[in-house]
Amino acid sequence: MHPTAAPTDRYRVRKNRTSACSQTRTSRSTRTLLLLALAAGTARCATAPLPTPHAPFPEASADVTLQVEVAVDGEQRILTLPLEQYVAGSVPAEMPLNEPDTAVADRLARLQAILARTYALANRGRHAHEGFDLCSTTHCQVYIPQERQPVAVARLVAAAVEQTHGQIITDGHGPIQALFHADCGGHTSSATDVWGGPAPEYLVGVRDSFCVTVPNTDWHLTLNRDHLRRILNTSQDTAIGQRLDQIAVVSRDRSGRAISISVVGDERRVIQGERLRAVIGEQLGPRAFRSTRFRVEQQADRILFSGQGFGHGVGLCQTGAIVQARHGEPVRAILAHYYPGTWLEPRPGATTRLSTANSRLRRVVARR
Repeated sequence: MHPTAAPTDRYRVRKNRTSACSQTRTSRSTRTLLLLALAAGTARCATAPLPTPHAPFPEASADVTLQVEVAVDGEQRILTLPLEQYVAGSVPAEMPLNEPDTAVADRLARLQAILARTYALANRGRHAHEGFDLCSTTHCQVYIPQERQPVAVARLVAAAVEQTHGQIITDGHGPIQALFHADCGGHTSSATDVWGGPAPEYLVGVRDSFCVTVPNTDWHLTLNRDHLRRILNTSQDTAIGQRLDQIAVVSRDRSGRAISISVVGDERRVIQGERLRAVIGEQLGPRAFRSTRFRVEQQADRILFSGQGFGHGVGLCQTGAIVQARHGEPVRAILAHYYPGTWLEPRPGATTRLSTANSRLRRVVARR
């Protein structure tokens, strides 16, 4: 691995390049779910390559390069980066590492390195139609060049990337779709519930007793009724016309997230919960309407939303993972909690199944 190697600045890209995703087959259930999620614009996911189960993954090596679109001096450029260098740039951009305990920061950096590597390999070619593999926004994974990272952070991340070199999470069908979000609010959701369609078995909803111990994760948003109407009218699939008479949650999943929402005006719409979050977020920013785990109260001229959590709620909850890391939980146990039935494919050697059986913290929480 050469984490400090200079990337190749690419202004010309081969438009006829075949992506890794198109070169390999994908499971029908995973493809269906991910296409729905991508259409909604709410998921960090794409089709995943499926090599022979338990076979070595040649992609998980320093020989892999990625073409990543990044902003450099106000211009969009395409950089060709070795996989491990890309991981080193993604980790501090996606996971807060400002922990006073360096052991905790190291644990979180290693956790995020495995997530970033797994995600990158599963989603190579997501932007193939635009001439590159991944973008550097939250649509894929945020990327910060190492030279722009604080020195202490860059050293911490470089060590974490080296320690986890080549490791990915797998279910036996290649890199999993390692979806993650900021805060689940107490329970993650099944990908099927959030986006519809069949989902991989590891993307199920699990109880999270850890993130709820963190204060100030509740959020509130008050909108003038006409303001919300105008926001809904910015998108054809949520437009309701010249009035907003009612908005109500029709169905929820077991975590309490709003799966479908009825909106009545000149038109009556039943809107997917994540779609409502996306439409409001496009107009007010992602921190305004933070999750679909919310309640709604209607007043004469105002609509009040109050909720918990931040993000789509599928996969790993970063707030919960941080709490577990602070309690000394091993990286494997944290991953096992959020991606049940998966294991690590290390460089090279036998696989390490992710298990929570010997988790001290989980036994303590279970007794509470």
